Amino acid sequence: MNIIKTFKFWFGFSGLLIIVGLVAMFTYGYRTGIDFAGGTILELEVAEPKNSITTEASSIIISAYKETVNLDIAAQSEGGNRYFIRSAQINNDQKNNIITALRNSFEKVDELRFETVDPTIGADVVRKAILALILAVFGILVYVAYAFRRVPGQVSSWRFGGAAIIALVHDVLILLGIYAIVSRFWGAEIDSMFITALLTLLGFSVHDTIVTFDRVRENLRRRAGEDLKTILNDSIVQTIVRSINTSFTLFLVLVAMFFFGGLTIKFFTLAMIIGVVIGTYSSIFIASPLLLIGYKKS
Repeated sequence: MNIIKTFKFWFGFSGLLIIVGLVAMFTYGYRTGIDFAGGTILELEVAEPKNSITTEASSIIISAYKETVNLDIAAQSEGGNRYFIRSAQINNDQKNNIITALRNSFEKVDELRFETVDPTIGADVVRKAILALILAVFGILVYVAYAFRRVPGQVSSWRFGGAAIIALVHDVLILLGIYAIVSRFWGAEIDSMFITALLTLLGFSVHDTIVTFDRVRENLRRRAGEDLKTILNDSIVQTIVRSINTSFTLFLVLVAMFFFGGLTIKFFTLAMIIGVVIGTYSSIFIASPLLLIGYKKS
């Protein structure tokens, strides 16, 4: 297996994915959760085994809100429907009016969830999320550069740090591009759960990359004077099985969570699944080949 020999193909493939993702981002944009945009989420369960429940309950909810409302049916069953309602910010009195209006027409209405966020608080959350991402990336750069400060000869410690950061940016851009498509067609939102997934995946991806980099460092010490391309390829081959096995174990857990974990964590889990796949791919095919940038065979 000669991954280094084909690195231009993998760079081109990643470039294509990033371009498609950027087009999706600028074309579709994102739906933002109330954490960022402000507003209210109200989740109700209306228990009434009638075929007309969807139309009737929806009309009551929209009339009672007196606001622009985004109404989704989160779940349907023989005994009724679960409604997931997102709107501009409302207060407790408005919420109670909606529930009262529904109870006038249906036997049982249960409030499952009520969250409201002021738009100014949402803007503050956005700023903090961006700051968290910037600090995480900077911290990773410094840590990797410090950890690999005693690498012999051919590769400087800052090149290791730079390669790790470029690989992370690669992962984030592809994830954001795919998520823009998911947001457009399946209603996924950018919210605090997504930022949590993003930060988690930064840690996972850089950990996977460091495992390979550590093997590169060992081989550079043991095989001083050998061609860097040979050392990089051997290091990748020596760690690839471990990387895939670790990622596949996590992948199976996340798939189980996606199908059985409930609606509230569905898109969080999906972001994690996408990120694990991309992070594993980049640690094998992107991160180590980046160390070749600027290298000239002596």
